[in-house]
Amino acid sequence: MKAPLRPLAAALLLAASPAWPCGTCAEDRMAATYDHAVVQKAAAAGRVMVFCALDGAWDAERMRSAARRVGGVDPASVRLAREPAGMSFALDAKHQSPRAAVLALQAAAPPGTRVSLVRVLGAGP
Repeated sequence: MKAPLRPLAAALLLAASPAWPCGTCAEDRMAATYDHAVVQKAAAAGRVMVFCALDGAWDAERMRSAARRVGGVDPASVRLAREPAGMSFALDAKHQSPRAAVLALQAAAPPGTRVSLVRVLGAGP
């Protein structure tokens, strides 16, 4: 290979490197807390799966406790992940909408924690 082509070849090799998850996109946040058995059980029960991003300071036990206080959330379905920080749960959407459940979860969350809706799987009522 001629010397002038070496920098070009090196640049092409670097550009073709594999993509790594950034931890901030919706798909990464969902994948971190996705549990196929929980999703299947929720679908069979007519519930939706709600995937959330967690930002700021948060503690797993306090978030589980907060989820137990939110109407329509199946406490056994709650999944949490540190990296990327996220949470998922099955919700009876006849009780309240996913957006309302996330707002209630935000209100019940410890100070300094921000909960935001990422995606909902399943059909609502």
